[in-house]
Amino acid sequence: MEPQTPKNTQDRNELALLASNEGVWDWYAGDPDIYYSERVLKFLGYDEESAPNIFTHADDYFHEEDLPEFKEAFRLSLLDDSDNTFASDCRYRHPDGTWHWLRIRAIIVHSEDSTPTRLVGSIINISLRKKAELALEEERYRLKQLIENVPVNVYYKDTQSRFVLANSSTVEKLGAKCTEEVIGKTDKDFFDSEHSDATRARELDIMESQIPQLNEVHREMWFQVQGKEDTWAKSSKLPWTDKKGNICGTFGITSDITDLVRTQRMLTSMAKELQSRNVAFEEELQLAREIQQALLPQNLNGMQLQSEGQQVDFASRYSPASEMAGDFYEFMPISEHCIGVLICDVMGHGVRASLVVSMIRGLMEKEHDSTEQPHLFLKGINEGLVSILNRAGVTMFATAIYSVIDLKQKTISYSCAGHPHPITLKDGQAKQIVPANKKTHPALGLIPTAAYTSETIPLDQVDRLLLFTDGLHEVEDAQQNELGVEGVIKHVQQSAAADLQTCLDQLLQSSLDYSVSHEFNDDVCLLALDVKHS
Repeated sequence: MEPQTPKNTQDRNELALLASNEGVWDWYAGDPDIYYSERVLKFLGYDEESAPNIFTHADDYFHEEDLPEFKEAFRLSLLDDSDNTFASDCRYRHPDGTWHWLRIRAIIVHSEDSTPTRLVGSIINISLRKKAELALEEERYRLKQLIENVPVNVYYKDTQSRFVLANSSTVEKLGAKCTEEVIGKTDKDFFDSEHSDATRARELDIMESQIPQLNEVHREMWFQVQGKEDTWAKSSKLPWTDKKGNICGTFGITSDITDLVRTQRMLTSMAKELQSRNVAFEEELQLAREIQQALLPQNLNGMQLQSEGQQVDFASRYSPASEMAGDFYEFMPISEHCIGVLICDVMGHGVRASLVVSMIRGLMEKEHDSTEQPHLFLKGINEGLVSILNRAGVTMFATAIYSVIDLKQKTISYSCAGHPHPITLKDGQAKQIVPANKKTHPALGLIPTAAYTSETIPLDQVDRLLLFTDGLHEVEDAQQNELGVEGVIKHVQQSAAADLQTCLDQLLQSSLDYSVSHEFNDDVCLLALDVKHS
């Protein structure tokens, strides 16, 4: 094994920082100058000559809502009895006027007399993470609002049938003054033994069988609330499991139906209406899926492009994970010797993803004049998609790669928007194309001013080209290890001698064999071509 040297350690540290997308800063307390690594300068939006000291001029660069916490953390870190660390997450004003979330960390170096003299730390841009965290927090708040304000009883119970969550309607029904008077108690604390024993038996059965009991009508017999008459209720109770399927207890919804006849009539009418709507909704979903499937190019297997003594054979595979998929591909004939191919992966599944697919298809039509230039084609789609999503107040994105096969120029050019780069096969050796500058461009729909570049590959350097979506390589084995792009490259190379159709079939099967569930959890879209050289 190679001995550990300072240079090796330095290289390893630099690689670790690069992998974590972090930059380094170094400042001697009291010194007006400060050192920023190249990545930090990129986060801050300055070059080395003009970069300011954001710690001595915090008022000029950090959001006023974050300044108090930042300054206090900074002050405490410089005290003699501090824990020698500084940490703060705050919004930084970029020179372009936008606000970016930065995660700033540092250790404090003290002199022999314990005086803080130097701060060395790291900075990372966590804007996307913060945006996701804020969206999740808002979603949880909305869910809590819903649970607290619906006019029915919503509750969770542990395996001992003790309340662990009860909304306001449940607290009021049980005659308690606050939630704390309900949590930890069981039905025995509110109902007579006949009713509470029957409830406990039902909940034990649900936990054991993991089969929900829906719309059960039962009589509620009270004993603790003096003068309260028995009531009637309709309950739906279900098994409460964690994400691994382990039983945590039960949860349910209960509605008071004391006025039984009136309530039954109302519920019957509502059930018929809901059933009718559900059938109509399912029919519309089925129609939407059929339309979506119909929009995919047909009969691609065996499709050819011939010109200038060259021939290119095409093949595709499409495996949607749900009725409304977010992956799709498209062929765009440009001339008799030139054709464009697009493969796209929209975030998520279902109706929202399908609607974004429709938006992108519409934008593709508008960008018809730029189909010969991949970077301009993606740039136009991105600008249009950002505009639509911003007006709708929706956060969605799509990764994509657009390639142009030009037999006259004998080239394959492509531009990538946050999508896995293509895999090529030449002389039996497979590899993933990596741009010369190794720069990654953002997905479509996120950044309105995003610029894209094109890469060009000579046609004689390609025997086979594969475009794919991430559902192919994100399958996991029993140890939750992903197949990964390297696994795909390995299978492409193993199938080098097979014809194009067989290669794609074997690639799909190898991915399914790797998956512990033997199925895809995400949409899978494959687009491949073979080049036959004259």
